[in-house]
This record gives sequence, C-alpha cells and structure tokens, in this order.
Amino acid sequence: MQEVTKELQPKWNAVIIDVFAAFIRICEQYGLRYFCAGGTAIGAVRHQGMIPWDDDIDVFMPRPDYDRFLALAAHSMPEGYEVMTPYNTKDYPMYFSKMCNARTTLLENEHIPCIFGLYIDIFPLDGACDDIETCYQKKCRFKRLMNKLEAISTHNSFGEYVSLLKKRSEWGRFAVKTVAFFCRPWLRKWLLKQMDTIAYANDYAQSSSVVTYSGVYHRQEIYPKAWLETPQSFPFEGLMVSLPHDYDAYLRHFFGDYMTLPPVEKRASHHQKVFFNLDKRIALSDVKSLLKKTKS
Repeated sequence: MQEVTKELQPKWNAVIIDVFAAFIRICEQYGLRYFCAGGTAIGAVRHQGMIPWDDDIDVFMPRPDYDRFLALAAHSMPEGYEVMTPYNTKDYPMYFSKMCNARTTLLENEHIPCIFGLYIDIFPLDGACDDIETCYQKKCRFKRLMNKLEAISTHNSFGEYVSLLKKRSEWGRFAVKTVAFFCRPWLRKWLLKQMDTIAYANDYAQSSSVVTYSGVYHRQEIYPKAWLETPQSFPFEGLMVSLPHDYDAYLRHFFGDYMTLPPVEKRASHHQKVFFNLDKRIALSDVKSLLKKTKS
C-alpha cells in the first residue's frame, strides 16, 4: 500500500481540484446541474475547500444531466482528462463514474485490474418513489447487484477463490464468480441492465423525492428533491461550486452536526491506494511488475 504523505498531499489535492475545475467548466458550458456531495459539501461549507484530511471529491448529478454528461464525455473530453464508467471500462467495479486526470496512475485494489487516474466521483441522482420503505427495498436490491458487479470485477487466485467456500456467508460470492468465469462479459451486461432498470424506474422530473442508489448511506440516500432546486454557490479551493439550495437540511440529514470536527482519531482518509503515480500514466502490466518487485 502507498500512503499520501503530508508532503504529497498538496500535490495530490492540486490534481483532483484541477479535475474538478475541468468538470465544472463542462457543466457551465452545457448547462448541466451538479451538486457537491457528502464530505465535499461539508468541506465547502466548513472549510471553503477540501476537508484537510480528505483525499477525494464527490459530486452528484440529476439523472438527465448525468446521462447528458456521459454522452458528451464519450466524444468531447478536454485533452488530459477521461471519464470511466462501468459501460466503457473493463473490470470497472462500480455503477457510478469517475472523471480522471489521464496523465496520472492509481490502482486502488490489487485484485481489481482497473487503472484510473486521480479522479472525482460522479454519482447519478435518480427519481424515487413516494413510499420511502419501498424505495429503500429497491436500494437494497440495487446494492446486492452492485456487490455482484464488484465480485466479478475482482480477480482472485485459485486458492482465494476456493477459500470462499469456508464461510457460508461467502457462498453467494463464490457462485457469482463461478458463473463469471464462464461468461463474465454477459454477466456484467446483465447486472448493469438490472441496475439501470431500477435506477430509471421513476422519472426524475416527475418525482418529489430523489435517491442515490449507489450511495453508501442507506436510507439517508432518499430525501426530498425540494432540498436541491436552485443551487447555492460556495467557494472551494479557489473555485465556486454548487451545493443544494437547502444545504443545511441535506447535510444534517446525512451527518447531524456537520460543523463540529470529528475526533482526531477519525480524521483520516478511508480510500485504498495500492499504487499511484502523480506524474504519468503507467500501464497495468507495468504496475503489476512494480508491485511484484516491492514484495520480493
């Protein structure tokens, strides 16, 4: 594992803030809506920038804007940037997308053979049904599908694969990976189609509530669309960024008293970094060779 040291943190942050700036320019050029999400929103309100111990940027986009952004990204990304999605990247393990610096290298999981550049995460925000419990059940079903997508994107050794049989709780993962061994591309397309069916079930424009199906905050990911509406602008590391109109209700819904700093022991990044290079893109095969050398 590699660590983003205090010495490297400013350079790391500068790269992802540059990606964020490029993303905002695209949104402004084409009239696309986005909102800072989670810790990025807290950072904008509380720090006017990134939370000092954070190392990523998260945004969400209403589904119509998200789909249009992906369509634009397919053919008109500025030089030096790329957008990675589960539809255009083999072994990409997530449903949401990443806009990356194409001249940097990041491998987050040794068992998932998928190279990114340093990135911002972009989550689609979908319309939700009126009954919160029904919507939450759909979100749980979506989560199970996303876990299967992650399972078939993870390439284990034969020993690791067989060891899944030792725990009954891992039998489902073993079965999914077995099917994937014979028809991984088909299974991947099928899983994405099932997730799309859930995500597109409620028209965003006609919905009074919204949901981030690929978010990690369980029931909190379902909330009134009225909180968004006309965005509020906040300074963020020299940029002006968009937050939900009622950002206080949004942030309290997720985090409670978000203006109070967490205990010192919890002020740490939570993302894996098996390997990174902030200066160039390195091919996966070369990254694997470098990792072998460090282990030997």
